[in-house]
This record gives sequence, structure tokens and C-alpha cells, in this order.
Amino acid sequence: MRKMVKIKLTTIIRQPDVEEQKMEMWSEGTMTVKNDRRYLQYEERQDELDIRTTVKLGQEDAMVMRSGGLQMRLPFLLHKEQTGNLTNEHGSFMLTTKAHELSVSDTHFKVRYDLAMGESFVGEYVMEIQFTEGTQ
Repeated sequence: MRKMVKIKLTTIIRQPDVEEQKMEMWSEGTMTVKNDRRYLQYEERQDELDIRTTVKLGQEDAMVMRSGGLQMRLPFLLHKEQTGNLTNEHGSFMLTTKAHELSVSDTHFKVRYDLAMGESFVGEYVMEIQFTEGTQ
């Protein structure tokens, strides 16, 4: 089953010695349900790059995959370190996430996690996606 959805993405970034940043983005996309998993797909524009994003949502885990202007794979599993990667014009980097909060419902996804790039701690991130059925 695939349906159109309206998406509100809120990201909060807390980095050492930097003021907290909060970003909001609205988009339209699709949600597909397959094998008890939800797949949200939408497009976004960041720093002049067109990025296609797929968010794979399970009950206990999630994964954010981005392609286009950059390649990213960011996996989440509650209280467990997970390894992902980022490839952009600066090279390829190993990313490590550790989710402290992860919740999924029919209209909402939220993850709060620590992010490291290589051996360096980058910060704590909160990603929240609200999705409601759109028009066909």
C-alpha cells in the first residue's frame, strides 16, 4: 500500500560549545507499508543539493538513507551503537549513531541520538518527522 503524505521534519542539533540549532522543513512524499515496515520517501534541498531521502521505520529500529547530492546511510537501534556512512564532495566517512530515544507510530517518528564521525563526537541530534495523509 502506497499513499501520498505531507511531511514535517524537525531537526535539533546540540554540539559542544555551539548554540543549539533547530531546523524545520516541510515536504510532500509517499509512505509505503511492506512487511510490517513503513518507508517514507521525500525530496529535500540542502546547500544547493537535491537529496532523495528514504526513512525505513520498524518498531525497534529505523534507518535514514539519502542519495543524490550526497550519499548517507544512518541506522538507529535503541541503546545500541550502529555504523553508517556519509559520502560527499569531501570524501567518505564512517558514522556511528547511538539512539537514546526511538519512537514510531502511524503518523510520527522521533529519534534522539549521539553522532560520531570517525572517532570524533559530533553532537546530539533529535530528528522528528510528522507525516499525515496528503491528497492523491
